[in-house]
Amino acid sequence: MAQGHRVDTEAPGIALPAWRRLVDGLREAVAIVDEDDVIAVLNPAATTLHPALRPGTPLTTPARRQALGDGWTACYLDTPAGWDRAFLDEALNRLASATDRADTLKAVVELALAHLADQCAVIVPAPRGRVEWWYGAKGTTEVVRARTTRQSAGLVTGLLDVLDGAVPHAVFGRESTPDLPVDFGEPGHAHAVPLVKGGTSLGALVVVRRVPGGPFTAAEIDAIRRYGDHAARALEAAIRHGEQSRVVDVLRADLLPKPLPDVPGTLLATAYHPAARRAEVGGDFYDVHLREDGSATFVLGDVCGNGLEAAVHSGRVRRSLHTLLLVEQRPAHLLYLLNAALVAAGSKLFTTLVVGTLVQADDGGLHLTLASGGHPPPMLLHAGGTVEEVVARGGIVGVLTDVRFQETTVTVKPGETLLLYSDGITEARAESNREELFGEERLQAVLAECTGQRADATIDTVRRAVFDWLGPSEHDDITLLAVQAVPSG
Repeated sequence: MAQGHRVDTEAPGIALPAWRRLVDGLREAVAIVDEDDVIAVLNPAATTLHPALRPGTPLTTPARRQALGDGWTACYLDTPAGWDRAFLDEALNRLASATDRADTLKAVVELALAHLADQCAVIVPAPRGRVEWWYGAKGTTEVVRARTTRQSAGLVTGLLDVLDGAVPHAVFGRESTPDLPVDFGEPGHAHAVPLVKGGTSLGALVVVRRVPGGPFTAAEIDAIRRYGDHAARALEAAIRHGEQSRVVDVLRADLLPKPLPDVPGTLLATAYHPAARRAEVGGDFYDVHLREDGSATFVLGDVCGNGLEAAVHSGRVRRSLHTLLLVEQRPAHLLYLLNAALVAAGSKLFTTLVVGTLVQADDGGLHLTLASGGHPPPMLLHAGGTVEEVVARGGIVGVLTDVRFQETTVTVKPGETLLLYSDGITEARAESNREELFGEERLQAVLAECTGQRADATIDTVRRAVFDWLGPSEHDDITLLAVQAVPSG
């Protein structure tokens, strides 16, 4: 150790450990040296920017100096060429905001071209023993994607070792660069580092400096390595996000309503607007099940609550109904069986719903049999413009063992429409007065205006009236199902 080196001794007024605490939080690289210019303290920024410096060794790096007293001096170190701390801050911010894998890979290349190199490539594993290249060069506006075999990547000596995370870095001389299996521009000096996160190699980062720029300095190589750490974290997060998104998409697809079937003699139309718009699913649901004889069972329901928990439960209810329809088609009996199944499964959320069967009549109308489990009664729009509530008594489904359901029958003449709806319609709150609800009477008045309209136009009229009432305000799940006997003529 050099003469005069004094670690953690005290200077008048402030002890050396206190100076350490003061400089540790500085973004600028700072070293504290003694009267012999031997380093006593290095803050984290100095350790990052100047990895060759060590406490107990003489300071040889250019610095701006400030005397601290008693022989101690604070040295504000120059930033090495090629090592831009602001760049890593920018990289961290930009990469942290990227959640898509392709966007992340493009950003890694673009940031490297802007601050580190003349050319850059990120090489990542691809299916069937191939590797995927994302690469670009200064002066171009596009990051190009290509695929090659691992054997082609192996033409560059040491690259596969970096790609597999077997070595911490590799330097490619002028003679190796032209062997890159893509059009990687003019030959030059290349440096590669693995992209490793959690002990798993995700790929490799290759940066190239064109001749006559000269080889990368030690500080620049350190910057590349640290940038690679940022890139690996961002890529791992993007991959994980992508996997989670794919799982969510698969689950969501099972929860979304299925397309409406073509039912003989019947026009069907729906509107479906979950409260959790980003999730695209909610507690409301509808289904229409067509049988081989041309008859059908239809259902519209509402699980207590909204969001993903309600959506998952609505999926459970829909699957249960679909299974029960194999052995029972009578609406009230279906509700008894559904209630028993949900209670036995330990359901903690109640459901309201209307179940109906339809059979085409000889005159072109529809014979409907309905049962309700605590749901708002459907509304029947007659040809003359009057609106009638179709009431079927019944309790909520899924939480009580002792519950009763009744059936009611109704005939829908050609051109008439039965409207099923969730309480998100009638309980929609006015934009101008959040205490005022849309209500049944307003719904009946809007429905009366739809006289003579086809089913899809009726749904659109009611939907627009409700959203005009709501304005931009939040709302509960909103669902509509129109069952219309095909108009004569």
